[in-house]
Formats: sequence, structure tokens, C-alpha cells
Amino acid sequence: MAVLMTILEPFSKIISYAIQNLRLTHKTLVEICNLSGRAFTKERDKLYLGRQIVFDLVQALKFKINVPDVNLLLLVGFLLQDAGGILPPCISGEMSMGESYVHINCNITDCMRQPYLNDILEFLADFHTLSKIKNLKASGTGPGLCEDTIGGVLKGAIAQYLALEMSRGNSKDSRTVSKYLPWLNNAPSSLQQGPKEFTECVGHMRLLSWLLMGSLTHTALVVRKMGIGTAAPHQAHLRNCTLIIQPVPQEASCHIADHVQVIFAGFAEQSKTSVLHMSSLFHAFTLCQLWTVYLEQVASLAAISSETYNTTLSVLFEFWAKVTPCILQLVSHSKLSESVNLHFLGLLESLKETRSTILAKLLPLWTPVLSSNTQLSGTLHVRLQNCRDAVPNLEEQDFHASEALLKWLQRLQFKMGQIELQSSTATQFYSI
Repeated sequence: MAVLMTILEPFSKIISYAIQNLRLTHKTLVEICNLSGRAFTKERDKLYLGRQIVFDLVQALKFKINVPDVNLLLLVGFLLQDAGGILPPCISGEMSMGESYVHINCNITDCMRQPYLNDILEFLADFHTLSKIKNLKASGTGPGLCEDTIGGVLKGAIAQYLALEMSRGNSKDSRTVSKYLPWLNNAPSSLQQGPKEFTECVGHMRLLSWLLMGSLTHTALVVRKMGIGTAAPHQAHLRNCTLIIQPVPQEASCHIADHVQVIFAGFAEQSKTSVLHMSSLFHAFTLCQLWTVYLEQVASLAAISSETYNTTLSVLFEFWAKVTPCILQLVSHSKLSESVNLHFLGLLESLKETRSTILAKLLPLWTPVLSSNTQLSGTLHVRLQNCRDAVPNLEEQDFHASEALLKWLQRLQFKMGQIELQSSTATQFYSI
């Protein structure tokens, strides 16, 4: 045993070298972690090599070391899988060598949880992340991936992992959100909002959007995994599974609405400051879309007309009751009305595409905004009417709805990534 313990440090250096210079397989990582757990008795020694793997992953995410694209995708997928996440197709392709090892617990999440969750949070929050990745990754990385898409894929997978960890923490300790998102408990003031405060608000919304993206992606992938090759799973069966991971409690809805209100209230003035501020309208409407779909998914776990279902819908209606007047105010600006109308129409089309069952219930609340769209072109009027006429097929919910949700999330993830890339590059230029 003493001999085994003496080889841990030099072997960890070999692993670190391999991560940065060789092409690894999922099977190799699993065996390293699994055999370490069986060979040693002390907890510190069991996790020694796993900690090295996690350390190199975090160093790569902080851009302190350069890891080949395939290995970076592999490490992120390895972490996500160990946390109980579902791999998106573009990452699962890199891990196909280890499919038979899927169910082995490698304790990688234990190595990541305590010291590095704040680093994971910073990776998601930093809007320069994707431009840094693009500058480092100049070659193809896998099916459908390139330097323009790998960053968004990595952020999406990391977001699902963080959503899982925060949801797990919320079930044990209600202070998890206060610990990692302390600003969510404090409503931002709409008074005396300068460029700095406006930028902070945009950053908060972006981080929330990635978290909700991670949660919803997990939901869609779980349902798809359960339903592939079979009839749509029965709703009662779905309710017994961990479908909805909730990193953000619905009680935060009012403060989320406050953040959106700050953007809508200050957009006319602050949008001229930088390209990042110009993109704030996109981020605000994106958060509104994701929060609406997120709450609808939470409500879907409860029986229709139950107290839980009605409470969640009430939270959603209250959210839109606060946000809608701000949208109406923006539409009244002649120079902004076209942009706001397009964003709002995109929101309606997103809910239609994801087969939302509450779109029809929200339309009466949005009547003032819809009736103000008198300047829309004929084509946009047709798109608007299609949204108004949309009636979801309740028999096609669950599996088919999750497929539609997943496709929408993948496209939205790409858009979020592209907007961050453009804002990052432009902001660096404007700040000189």
C-alpha cells in the first residue's frame, strides 16, 4: 500500500500531461477514477487522481492551460455525466467509447463541488468566455462543431451541470441560491441606473438564462432518452422521474421581473453606450422566454387544477403583469417599436414552437401590446396571426413536445453564443 501511495503524485503529472497533449477516452478516465477508489482506503488517496482531472478541467476553463478540443469536451461530458446529467449529442459522440461505463460513479462531482463551483459560475457569467475560446480553438472539434459553436456547447453543458448542483443544493439547503446568486434576493433599483449598473443587470440576466437553459436542456434530453423508439411516456410515469431540476426557485420571479424592468426602462438611453448595451434587449427577451417555459415545465409536473399547478401559473401571470407595461412603453418609442415588435413576435413564436399550453392563457394579458402592433408589415401580421391561432395538441405532449423543446433550445443556445461573441469583440474595441 505504501508503494501505491508514492506513485500518486507522479502519476497525476502523467495524467495532466495526457489531458493537455494526448487524446483520451472516456473508458480511460472511468478506469482511473474507479480503480483509485478500489485500490486505496483513505478518502484523500481515493480522490487524488480525480482531483487532478478536475483541476486540469478548471484550469482549462480559466484559460490557464490549453487542452485539445476533444479532451475538453470529454472532460466536461465526464463531469456532467457523473453529476447525473444527460449528454447532448455533440458531446456524447466524443464519449461513445465509454458507453458501457455510463453507470459507474466516479466521484468527480465530489472533487469539483467544494472548491470550484465559483469558478464554474464565473465561466458562465463572463461574456468574454466565448471569444477567448474562439481565439484558442481554430480547428474543427467534432460533428457540427467549430470555433464558432464549441463555446456555446461547452457553456450549455456546464450550465446543465451547475443547474444540477444548485438544484441538488436547494433540496438540502435553501441558502444555495443566496450563496451563489446573492443579487437575486435584492431587487435592482430602476432609479439612478448608470452604464455600470445597467451592465451588471445584463450580466445577471445572461447568467440566469444559461442556468435556465441548462435546466430545460436536461428536461428535454431526459424525456427524449425515455421515449426513443417507444410511444410517448405516460405523464404519470414522467412525474415520478427527476425531470425538472430547479436551480432557480419560482419565488425569485418578482426579482427576475425587476431585472427585466430595469433593462426595458433604461434601454432607450443606455443602448447607445456600447454594443453590449445594444444587445441587452435580446438578453431581456431571452430571459423572459426561458423563464416562461421553465415555469410551464414546473407546472407540468403537477396535476392540472391542483394547488401547485395554480400557484405556479399565478407566479407566471404576476411576472408578465409586471413586465408587459414596460414592453408597451418601449413600443411607444417610434425608433424602437420595430425592434421591440420583432423581439416580442419572436417570444410568441418560441412559445408556439415549444408547444406551450399556456400561450393562449397569456394572450389576453398581452392584448395591449398586440393591439399596438399596427405598423407591422403584412408578413409579420401573418406570423402574429399564426401565433394567435396556435392550439397545442395535448396528445402530442411529453416526448414530441420535448423534441420541439430541444430543437428550440439548441437554436437559442447558438444565438446566445453568437450574441456574446459579437458583444465581447465589440466591447473590447469600444473600451480602448
